[in-house]
Amino acid sequence: MKNFFKEWQPYILYGAFFSMFINILQLTFPIYMLQIYDRVLSSNSMPTLYAITLAAVAAMIVMSVLEFIRSRLLVRCGVAIDQALSHDVLDELLKRAALAGSQPDQASLRDVNLLRNFFGGNSIFALFDIPWTPLFLIVIYFLHPLLGLVATGGAVLLVILALINEKVSRKPLDAANIANGFLMKFIETARRNAQPVRSMGMLAGVANRWQGLNDTVMKLQTQASRKSGLIQSMSGWLRQSMQVFIYGVGAWLTLEGKATAGSMIAASIIMGRALAPVQLGIGSWKSMIEARGAWRRLSATFANKIQIENMDLPEPKGQLAAEHVSFAINKNVILRDINFTLQPGESLGLIGPSGAGKSTLCRLLLGIWPANGGAVRLDGADIFNWDQEKLGPYIGFLPQDIELFTGTVAENIARLDTVESEKVVAAAQQAGVHELILNFAQGYDTRIGEGGVILSGGQRQRIGLARALYGNPKLVILDEPNSNLDDDGERALLASWPQLKANGTTLIVVSHKPSLLAGVDKILMLKDGRIAMYGPREAVFKKLKEVQPQQQAEAS
Repeated sequence: MKNFFKEWQPYILYGAFFSMFINILQLTFPIYMLQIYDRVLSSNSMPTLYAITLAAVAAMIVMSVLEFIRSRLLVRCGVAIDQALSHDVLDELLKRAALAGSQPDQASLRDVNLLRNFFGGNSIFALFDIPWTPLFLIVIYFLHPLLGLVATGGAVLLVILALINEKVSRKPLDAANIANGFLMKFIETARRNAQPVRSMGMLAGVANRWQGLNDTVMKLQTQASRKSGLIQSMSGWLRQSMQVFIYGVGAWLTLEGKATAGSMIAASIIMGRALAPVQLGIGSWKSMIEARGAWRRLSATFANKIQIENMDLPEPKGQLAAEHVSFAINKNVILRDINFTLQPGESLGLIGPSGAGKSTLCRLLLGIWPANGGAVRLDGADIFNWDQEKLGPYIGFLPQDIELFTGTVAENIARLDTVESEKVVAAAQQAGVHELILNFAQGYDTRIGEGGVILSGGQRQRIGLARALYGNPKLVILDEPNSNLDDDGERALLASWPQLKANGTTLIVVSHKPSLLAGVDKILMLKDGRIAMYGPREAVFKKLKEVQPQQQAEAS
């Protein structure tokens, strides 16, 4: 975060620079009032009135211009924060989410928004103006030392209230922010699963769980707001009371002949200006605490930033090798000593019971997760060391759970990149979904809604297949690609494989259906994270037929 802060530092420094002149010019009105009472009214001098009025108006205009410039600077600072952090934070969150056994990150793009709004909003003005409070107090001391003591006492009391406010509201606000984060994630999970929630009568359970989390957030926020509101009310009362008190002391000094009426009024106005940023700071304490929490969370995220050494490698040909690959999450071993090789254009059927480690192996073969032991190599290089952004166009992946993005069909097939019509249509034709897309209301320009809500499960899966085949990738992995397909969709899926072989694409298919694996070259069967069988398709299927009667006899 320190490196990022250096980019914003000029905005902060210029903001502080302009704040110096703004606060000096804040003395314009009290000095004007002092001159009116002590010079103009006593001398009846109209030229003096004209001169000081003109000077005061000019000073006010300059102050307004400087305040506008400062505001614009801080808005630009907020924009710079967003531009500097958003991409890196999103990239880091996606990296962490893709890692095995990853825990939800505390930092999020919401934290970037909090910092942007804080630095680009009014709350930060208190931090710029509070350092100039001593200047106003010194000016009051020049008017009369006793008036200065009264103003200083008011400032000290407000600072004490500010410290008390920080102490009593920090913990409940931090806890409320954490609880609110859990609440937002729960709501998002419930929203994504709205159909099973409604169909299985889970709405009451979801509502009760939400109510419990929401009550916790409200309780913590109410607790913090109640205490903070009380202190803020006390600070407002104290500020007004001090102005009354300083008027009273000023009037007594005037009656005693130790000060003038102008000094009394000027001291009251200056003291109000001196205490205003302190009171603003108390009122903005919640946003300050939230910004501080966001800064800490983002700092922690960047301090533990995932570093992956990527190599610039030539375009892959598709040779894939798993060299004694093992993998575990939290000491729970999932894969053990997986070893096989595929040449460009070869295909592999990956089979095995649920929980055997098939999806985990797919993630290792794609370079999403690093192997704990051994290595997955693409054209001889460890696939986890490839730059994923550069390798991505040569990889096709169809996961079990198809997630499409808000946008058009063409944009989803083109992987949210620039839509090249010929490549999009070619991928759709290869996936056997071209005719289906043409039947949509707007064809390839049909907007599918968030997550593809207007599409059936089979349609999403076929468009997901077209996305996986987009750009003639060199390695394609299909995880249960026919789970939502009808007979036509399955035939279209099988029809796409000869073209992949002709293109030299290495293909891996995860499936439980022997009919879907009829066209693959090899079969690898996993059981309990180990290779139970591996070899040419016909040989493995023959062995399976021999083993099954024996297993059934043992089971009976």
